[in-house]
Amino acid sequence: MEAKGWKGEMLGVRVGARNRDKYFSRDWDSVHIEIEGNTHSIVPPPGFWKRCPELRSAEIQEWLIKRGLAPWPHGSPPALELVPLGGQLFRLSTAP
Repeated sequence: MEAKGWKGEMLGVRVGARNRDKYFSRDWDSVHIEIEGNTHSIVPPPGFWKRCPELRSAEIQEWLIKRGLAPWPHGSPPALELVPLGGQLFRLSTAP
């Protein structure tokens, strides 16, 4: 799925409402994001199912900075890809 970088108190990935509704379940307390071979458990923020369809974590923030994707110019977040691998597991990468 196409996603974008998200900037707030902590950097993250904005999946958007359409992707959230298609690929995520309200029954999940957390999702697992694979970043460069390492899997991290992330708890969606309280507003994930309302107006904030983003996943934020120190691991995502570190990866964005390490890859030179952050900081980014205002209004130009990096294009990312979040690949569903089954159930609660996803792989994060830069967009092709």
